[in-house]
Amino acid sequence: MQAIYKEIIRCKSLGLEGVLGTIISTQGSTYQKTGAKCFIAGDGQFTGLVSGGCVEGDLKEIAFQVIENGQPKIVNYNFQGEGDLLWGLGLGCNGKMNILLEPYSPIRDLAKSEQIENWFKLGLCKTIHSITITKAENPNLVGSKWLVDPENQEYYHIPFKGIINDFLDTMDSRPNCTLAQIGGEEEFQVFYDTIAPSPRIVIFGAGPDAIPLVQMAKNIKWHVTVMDHRPAFINQKNFPEADDLICYNPGTIPNVRLDENTYVVIMSHHFSQDQMMLKEVLNSEAAYIGLLGPRKRTYELGNGLGLNNHPNQHRIHSPIGLDIGSVTPEEIALSIIAEISMVYRGGTGNKLTKGAFHFPSKEDEQLLKV
Repeated sequence: MQAIYKEIIRCKSLGLEGVLGTIISTQGSTYQKTGAKCFIAGDGQFTGLVSGGCVEGDLKEIAFQVIENGQPKIVNYNFQGEGDLLWGLGLGCNGKMNILLEPYSPIRDLAKSEQIENWFKLGLCKTIHSITITKAENPNLVGSKWLVDPENQEYYHIPFKGIINDFLDTMDSRPNCTLAQIGGEEEFQVFYDTIAPSPRIVIFGAGPDAIPLVQMAKNIKWHVTVMDHRPAFINQKNFPEADDLICYNPGTIPNVRLDENTYVVIMSHHFSQDQMMLKEVLNSEAAYIGLLGPRKRTYELGNGLGLNNHPNQHRIHSPIGLDIGSVTPEEIALSIIAEISMVYRGGTGNKLTKGAFHFPSKEDEQLLKV
């Protein structure tokens, strides 16, 4: 989301209009899922992806129309069956998706534009919800949006009790990004959306093997902090892409925020320093604790601190990473990032291919409908 926020600020500084695009529903197989976003600037700059690049060209043309008339629009793409052939894209992804396009125009609608800008700005540091009307009996209400801060839930600014009640009743059970049908005196379709800060990876250890790890973490748009007690290692030359570089005194604990959105890698190759860090991290809310090196070393780190049966030891990943046969520092970094992404996204780490692949015979054509 940071890239879109930067693009919004760029447009604001240049006096450009733009369009925020959000997938509000999908069906079947699609490259991106509900909640994926893009931003199309008035000068044609396209930020983010809502497909594998197959609808972005068409979406840009429609976005220019939205900029011109200043009205939100929902675009429907159907690539199932003959629909794919009609588009002439040959995608074969067998899916449908609906994309909401919202105009960003500080000149014509300052309040709405500031609302979009503030949503992304707040989302850089905390979780923020939005509620957007996508269908209504009164078409003038389509595109109406409200922001809700879960830390300060105030709903007086939402004039429709049906929307407020549905939001409160379902907020603990619904997906973060979903459409909802609301009945009552007035019927609406609304899109509930949530944006949150990028995950943070904190790397204890600035050796040469940390360099590709930082590069890969930045490639997936994570916030990266690197910490080390050796000034010769922890510097801008070695880690030009890192968001934060912290050099601390040996034998001390650096002051860094370790919350449930933080993923920690301990890889300083210094036993006593790693031991101190392990104790500190285990007593924090960090979502993931990975230790480079064999499991025997991790046992020794923990036993020296009396950490047996620690309530948070299930967060430890040792040896760190997924088994992809890594040998080089770059491959090891890939293995680590893959495992951290798996934990963050709730994946399994299993191969997506189930058994040996074969193209179906005519007798197996039913498989193509699955």
